[in-house]
Amino acid sequence: MAGTLNEYKRLFREATVSDQVKLFRLHLAIYLVLNIVWLILNWMGSIVIQPTWAMYYSPVGWGLLIIVHYWFYVRGAENLCKLREEAVESKIK
Repeated sequence: MAGTLNEYKRLFREATVSDQVKLFRLHLAIYLVLNIVWLILNWMGSIVIQPTWAMYYSPVGWGLLIIVHYWFYVRGAENLCKLREEAVESKIK
């Protein structure tokens, strides 16, 4: 029985990591598309932002959030699963 539970935990962690990678890729794709459109509109003059360097706030700020998303939810997905498992197991005991 213990082997079955450990196998379940391993498979659950793998599924969670896979889901987090898919969500990260979606987040990254949306980031790239929207910020490329944003920068093109700024460079074409359709949108005028003063001072000029302020048009980079969105790509830089959102880019930092992309890094945070990767660091905690993709790279750390397995650790998050372990923390959740420990929290649930502590309630059972």
